[in-house]
Amino acid sequence: MLSKQNKLVITQKQLGNSSIVTMNPDGTDLDLVFDVFSINSTSASGTASGLAGAFQPSWTSDGEWITFGLGGWFFERSSQPGWIYRVTANGSYYEQLTFGEAGVSNAGFPSYSPDGTKIVYRECGPAPMYCIGLRILDLADGTVTNLTDTWDNTPGWSPYGERIVFTRRNHINWDDLTATDSFDVYTIFPNGTSLTQLTTGGANDAHAVWSADGRILYSSGMYGFREESPLYDNAFQPRGQIISMNFDGSNKTLLTDSMWENIMPLYVLNDEF
Repeated sequence: MLSKQNKLVITQKQLGNSSIVTMNPDGTDLDLVFDVFSINSTSASGTASGLAGAFQPSWTSDGEWITFGLGGWFFERSSQPGWIYRVTANGSYYEQLTFGEAGVSNAGFPSYSPDGTKIVYRECGPAPMYCIGLRILDLADGTVTNLTDTWDNTPGWSPYGERIVFTRRNHINWDDLTATDSFDVYTIFPNGTSLTQLTTGGANDAHAVWSADGRILYSSGMYGFREESPLYDNAFQPRGQIISMNFDGSNKTLLTDSMWENIMPLYVLNDEF
């Protein structure tokens, strides 16, 4: 994620520890601000395999704080704990914000509100429920509010704070979670009202983020199974393309068109190029 102060924060996986680093957009001034192994809360094997670590860092608007999820992810989320943390931009101080137990709660993929007072994140639980909704943490008093209560993930607060974008798994068959369900992009107001489905295609639409001017960028599988279809016809995530749309789902515009998987876009200001 790129801050308004022109600092990039990422999960560093090249060294096999999935820690949090910051840098300039050109890769200079690399700084380790949170070392996963410094608090010994994730397994070395899970971290080395990319299934655990510090994921989805998010800046405050003033560039002073970074929030992220620390724990076990992906296939380990139902059995391993996950917590929301935050760290100062220079790495001098960090604190744990949620305290769920393994097999009970896995909190991750946080996003700061524009005013820096709240964090929205997704919570997962044990099988068969897995993802159980979005939560909003008030940093002033530590209270947690249930925003949604179904299979929702990867929330992101809009630049002006009026909406939260996220991905929802539709039409879940709780008796057979291997059944084919589509993922779509939604928005909701932070008070839990005005839930709006923005994509309705049969393919998976996910990994939505905001641009600085309030548009939404997301990845879609609706153009998949062309070059890759002769090789494999049962991919859970076909080669996605990046699409932009207005906050209300209108004016969908294809931005990439390749045989590769284009996902998880990042908005960068024009003056960086």
